[in-house]
Amino acid sequence: MIKRPLNEQFSIGALEGRKTTTIRDQPWPVGVPIMLYNWSGPAYRSKHRDVTVIEVVATTAIQISHYKSGKVSYFYRLPYSGHELRKTEGFDSQEEMDEWFRHVVPVGKPMVKALMIFRVLNAEERRDECQTKS
Repeated sequence: MIKRPLNEQFSIGALEGRKTTTIRDQPWPVGVPIMLYNWSGPAYRSKHRDVTVIEVVATTAIQISHYKSGKVSYFYRLPYSGHELRKTEGFDSQEEMDEWFRHVVPVGKPMVKALMIFRVLNAEERRDECQTKS
């Protein structure tokens, strides 16, 4: 199974189905089970703690811009009308999300990343997936 790291602050949101999107450098495969995990200690020098199994249902490009004024903007198009991006990303406020991306996106250098919508697979779906693989 593919495994992808998840910052620990987002684990509960993913488990409860509140965090339903993620922004990464490259898109993840659609329709493939992916185990989200946290590092148990320092990244790349500690064991994985599995969080939950998800499946990406849609992906699109997102452009994130960080302006000299401190403003951060997000431009994307998704084939659904859902909640505010900051909520589906697992942030409590827009300011919290903007602060996160101020550390990722250099001022005046917009970045294009992959925005994925995912859903948590329930136990039965995970079991079915394991049976089809064996």
